[in-house]
Amino acid sequence: MQAPSATGAIKSGASVLRSTLTVAHGPALLHGSVLSQAPQQPPRLLSLHGGGQTDHRRMDYLLAPLAAAGWSSAAFDHIGHGTTGGSLLGSSLSDRQAQARSVVTALGLQRPAALMASSMGGHTACCLLDVLQPQALILYCPAAYVSAAEDQPFGPAFQHTLRTSTDFAASPAFAALRRFRGHVLLVWGEHEQVIPPAVQQLYADSASAAASLDIVRLPGADHRLHLWLQQQAEQAAALQQRITQLLRTATTRHSEG
Repeated sequence: MQAPSATGAIKSGASVLRSTLTVAHGPALLHGSVLSQAPQQPPRLLSLHGGGQTDHRRMDYLLAPLAAAGWSSAAFDHIGHGTTGGSLLGSSLSDRQAQARSVVTALGLQRPAALMASSMGGHTACCLLDVLQPQALILYCPAAYVSAAEDQPFGPAFQHTLRTSTDFAASPAFAALRRFRGHVLLVWGEHEQVIPPAVQQLYADSASAAASLDIVRLPGADHRLHLWLQQQAEQAAALQQRITQLLRTATTRHSEG
């Protein structure tokens, strides 16, 4: 295991530092960033990106102001994405969970204040709830997958499983979410075109044991929430304030408990 590197810290805003993150995962090296107010400040949040053409920088527009407010974060590129590179083929949902655990172990992030995740990353985050036990879960247009897809390598067989899946209620993501007692924020676009309405409802229904559930629907947005929000400064600022309040509530009640 290679520890995260603090070398090459660069400015990412008026009061935010970006430090490089490099973590060994089997033969691969996972690359990412830690955003914080000061060098060596441990992250409090873990951010997981989705599938498709994306990387760990996609949520910088939210993570940077959160870091400036004291909520330092770590984010990394899964194998097959961004600076980590490599082939997506051969990786899997279960391997993505293992990659996240490698990063958590390297950072010593035993119980993050929150997991933040998008699309496919939402499934990954839910499957990590029992292990990481965060105080809050923040999901953007989260996807869900059936158990049969967990260990299938990404590629034709995985896609076939997705096309033939119907019983999303049995997804391991929902099973884990039903056990979660922290605070949950779900963010959807008004015109979500990728995640079926039934899956969206299952996310809300599965948060039945959560300390709180907040659902935001952004008018005019579709599945590409982060691209849309980067063009909507007022909406992005309002969401960042909402997340900050959620984090304060979750961590205050945890410390009092």
